[in-house]
Amino acid sequence: MNSFRRISFGLRFSVFVVGCLLVPGCATESHTAPPGSAAPLPLGTCVFVGDEHVHGYDPIAELVVEAHFPQQSRFTNIDAHAHWSLEPDPHDMIKAMDERNVFAAVNLSGGYGERLDAMADRYLSVDRQRFVIFLNLPFDRIDEPGFAEWAVSEIERAHARGVRGLKVFKSLGLYHRDAAGELVEIDDRRLDPVWRRCGELNMPVLIHTADPVAFFKPVDEKNERWLQLKRRPNWSFYGGDFPARDELLAARNRVFARHPGTTFIGAHMANNAEDLSKVRADLDAFPNLVVDISGRVAELGRQPYTARRFVLDYPDRVMFATDRYPGNPSQPRYRIYYRFLETKDEYFKYYHHPFPPAGEWKIYGIGLPDEVLRMVYYDNAARVLGLPALDRIADALPDGGYTLAPHVAKNRSAELGDGR
Repeated sequence: MNSFRRISFGLRFSVFVVGCLLVPGCATESHTAPPGSAAPLPLGTCVFVGDEHVHGYDPIAELVVEAHFPQQSRFTNIDAHAHWSLEPDPHDMIKAMDERNVFAAVNLSGGYGERLDAMADRYLSVDRQRFVIFLNLPFDRIDEPGFAEWAVSEIERAHARGVRGLKVFKSLGLYHRDAAGELVEIDDRRLDPVWRRCGELNMPVLIHTADPVAFFKPVDEKNERWLQLKRRPNWSFYGGDFPARDELLAARNRVFARHPGTTFIGAHMANNAEDLSKVRADLDAFPNLVVDISGRVAELGRQPYTARRFVLDYPDRVMFATDRYPGNPSQPRYRIYYRFLETKDEYFKYYHHPFPPAGEWKIYGIGLPDEVLRMVYYDNAARVLGLPALDRIADALPDGGYTLAPHVAKNRSAELGDGR
């Protein structure tokens, strides 16, 4: 066999079969460790030619190009899409935020009822501007008598406690079923009071609908996220009882249209990062829609010309976000995001894993100009969330003012030059 193939491997002792050729170690099975195993099985890329193969293939590019590694964002930022539990210490998190030039982080996992109260007590009692909490609602209880009334009252109670918005998880429209066994669709009329009341209280609704295109396709050798879906088989929504991806997004858009007085945040580039022409169409159709970039730098960074043009065309509709939280020890995503937004670096990893977690490609920076960077990093989220303007937070953070962080500015202009 003379042709080159590229696959990913999971189980150490499984085999990959090509005709009569057996390649030990190159498996197409889940990486789940067998019962009693102390450690997860190896993950990564395997390449082979004939009966020769290399595990953990991660070649070092021999390109000689400029590289920049910003440790902080050029402008103070608001992380508009983060998740954390009750465990992190709020004071430690503020320290981590200062180190990363983050003024505020939005916890989208606030919950409801007692959990929401505990979240507010632990974080909003420390700082009601630097910590932003969104509540969640149990949409699987939609058939309970008086659900809409209860949901509205919970939104009102949360608003009175200082909660600033509502997060809707992708389970709505994808998993939740009513008493009759039917999927609860995103545009179910029983939920209209929820969207309407959020608009009346100026509480934005951040909604995650559907997922990357590959999650709705067969998990086979043509799927560009094969490794990711083998690691996370529950992220595959191909076939079965799952609705079509386009149906989910269409139902979501009908909600946008019915509630023009409510601001909606389309999580993860409105979950169309692979096709920014569709995101353009949504932004043009719905003035009440903005998007965040959380979890989609891998997609945006492999189409740098298209992505840069998109952000320059919609500078007031795109918000910085990471889908992590400041100080998260396992995935230091911030610096990669800063590099993507601020530099024109070429062909670099979008991850810190020993393997590519989404797809087997590298990304490029889009080098946004300062006036756009400031909007993406701070101004857009401040407007949507009701936070103070950037020029008004001079006394809230170290160094006396964060229009351009002084300890960043002294070295960054020369470093980035005309590349922005």
